[in-house]
Amino acid sequence: MQSVARTRRYEREAHGEHGAVLRLDGSAYIVETEDGEVRAKRATSCLLEPATGDLVLLAVVNGARYILAVLEREEGAPSRLVAEGDLQIRLQRGALGLSAPDGVHVQTGKDLSMVASTFRVQAKEGHVALGLFSFVSKLVRGEVDRAKLVGRSLDAHLERLMQRVKRSYRIVEEADHVRADRIDYAAKGNLAIHSENAKITASHLVKIDGDQIQVG
Repeated sequence: MQSVARTRRYEREAHGEHGAVLRLDGSAYIVETEDGEVRAKRATSCLLEPATGDLVLLAVVNGARYILAVLEREEGAPSRLVAEGDLQIRLQRGALGLSAPDGVHVQTGKDLSMVASTFRVQAKEGHVALGLFSFVSKLVRGEVDRAKLVGRSLDAHLERLMQRVKRSYRIVEEADHVRADRIDYAAKGNLAIHSENAKITASHLVKIDGDQIQVG
């Protein structure tokens, strides 16, 4: 009964008016109405932040004025949705779409988290700049027409590395070191090694076998 009585009292003491926003004064707005300049707070339900020159709808409750909505704004002026504290957009069913012809910008001073069963990104061109990048996945599969990697150093630790290529070209400007328990090279055709100086050493055995061996 007290709640009903309080609601009826608010209904008797509440009325509406409109005016133009002159400026922001602290946490309140100065609005010019037919009765002169008044102070009004932005109602919690008014997510669109009022700006100077906006035509706004006011509600007067127990002598306090609240901006309920922005009725009209200068054409082409930017708009901002502002909420105090945490804000959630929740749909009970259906999908949520966000579309803009001139771009979408997301900015946060802390974490940006996305959780989904499937994640897709499609664009004509992509650029990513990160100070530190960590990536964890059970399986990585990529299909590219051309790939180019430029860096100062590359460290890879793998149990097994398998590559299948049609042609392989490698240029090492300085030293090339290989350390392995066993090295096995097999060529169906010719094997050619060219060097200004060549040296082969073995602790136990050096063996050269062939139908024909030519030296010199």
